[in-house]
Amino acid sequence: MPGICLQCGMSFSGHTRHCPKCDNALDQQHDGSTITVDIAHDGERVRDALRKMQSEIDLARKGVAMNIRLVVGSGLIRDEVQLALLDLQFRGNIKDFDLDPANAGAVLVKLK
Repeated sequence: MPGICLQCGMSFSGHTRHCPKCDNALDQQHDGSTITVDIAHDGERVRDALRKMQSEIDLARKGVAMNIRLVVGSGLIRDEVQLALLDLQFRGNIKDFDLDPANAGAVLVKLK
């Protein structure tokens, strides 16, 4: 996957972990942005929502976004998403998460 180091502007290709020019950790770079994804309002069952959540987190972690906001609603999907996020946090796959202060039906996940 080609990319550009946000620190020095050097182009790189492949799955390089550190910039070949400035040695900055590329997987920790972010632009401060937040991606929003609805995983619960298209008829998803819990397992479908969890699968969708994992796919979206994996995709977002490869980019430069700092956060991903998961719109989960206020029921069972939200509860199960929080449990799954606890596991991802324990494993080091995400930094942190919490309910979105502006919307209790969304969870804000800090990726980097």
